Amino acid sequence: MDIRGFDRARADRGDDPTEGGIGEATKVIGGDERRMHVRAYNHWVSLLKGGKYPAITDLDPAGGMDFSGHGVLLDFTDGEDDPAISFLGEALREESGVDRAITRIGEVPARSLLSRLTDHYLQIIANRAPIGFEAEFVGTRGHNTLYRGILMPFTSNGEAIDFVYGVINWKEIVGATVQAQLDAELAAAVRSAPRVEASPAVWADGPSALRDDAAHVGRTSLATLALDMPAVADQLVVLLAKARGDGMFDVLGGIVDDDGLVARVDSALD
Repeated sequence: MDIRGFDRARADRGDDPTEGGIGEATKVIGGDERRMHVRAYNHWVSLLKGGKYPAITDLDPAGGMDFSGHGVLLDFTDGEDDPAISFLGEALREESGVDRAITRIGEVPARSLLSRLTDHYLQIIANRAPIGFEAEFVGTRGHNTLYRGILMPFTSNGEAIDFVYGVINWKEIVGATVQAQLDAELAAAVRSAPRVEASPAVWADGPSALRDDAAHVGRTSLATLALDMPAVADQLVVLLAKARGDGMFDVLGGIVDDDGLVARVDSALD
């Protein structure tokens, strides 16, 4: 296993603090997850104030930071074998299936996302610098899960690393067999759906009237797809699809960050 500190990793791989650290098999997660960890690292840097490590008293893990729900704070003041959990973000708590108060790493449910920290947190003490990690595992629900995280050192006395703050993001992925089954079921449903013949339109306002009326099928749920796009829950995106002619469509791409375009398409569906 290749263990590298952040300084070396940054020189090797660029400005992303989560590139490097523990050399797990690299998996591509969305850009939004990557940006979350960059923001977490930048916050850590802002707390350094010329010291070797930021003071733990300057960290508010439950503060207004947008990554707080994905954070965890480990306390090593009583030893490294079973650190205390001083803070656990709500999103990470739910994903790990923690429905009760836990105070130690040893109490974390097996095969949970939070349990994966045990593969990484001791390395930050050895490296004495932030480390990033990215890997895949099978979670408690039996689904393959890609996770990406960054661990950052903090100190209570200005010298020793006795606290570690981590920010972790993840997404579940569907295996090839399950995806093929879903694709087949969707194709069968499309083929069995009754075809609706559109009534010829009267060109009262010229050909443009027909184009405007036929431009969309209205606001309805056409399909649910698993796509590798950097979008968060409830965010609207625009997808471009090409019709095959047999009721099937090939999704060619999507636009996530053009708010103006998304707003125009959303308005056109009303």
